[in-house]
Amino acid sequence: MKIKLFNEKGHLTVEAMSMLKNGELNEKNLILTLEHIEKCSICAGKFAGSFEEEELVETPLGFEETLESKIENKIENKKYKSKKISNIKFAFYCTKIAVAASIALIIVFSNKLNFIVNGEKSYVKPLDLSFVNSISSELNDFSERIIKLEVLKDDKKEK
Repeated sequence: MKIKLFNEKGHLTVEAMSMLKNGELNEKNLILTLEHIEKCSICAGKFAGSFEEEELVETPLGFEETLESKIENKIENKKYKSKKISNIKFAFYCTKIAVAASIALIIVFSNKLNFIVNGEKSYVKPLDLSFVNSISSELNDFSERIIKLEVLKDDKKEK
């Protein structure tokens, strides 16, 4: 027996709602009707309104508060877990960067890069610092000239 679940407008038929309420739908039709009720507020309202006051079960005392606290705990646990996971990911990322930087520094300063390129050991030549001495002597000469000019200005002011 094939039943008509939906009418022309796409809503559940009265027969389908009655069968759903009495638990007479097969598994496939049950899934279809429940998915529709989930998405359609009109059918959900009609289905909820089809129950009489006597058919409804009283909720135990404190049920609402218990349910709310459990929901809040789950939300807080998810936030804590996601924060913890992101902290672990960040620490792992920092570790990878530190290892990569350390390896790069070791390669650069151990002269392995030249060995790889040239195939032989080469040593770093010391810097030629003779230009520093010439700059230093020129700065000394310049500062002595400025001092002499200041002394001359002071002598002229005194006279």
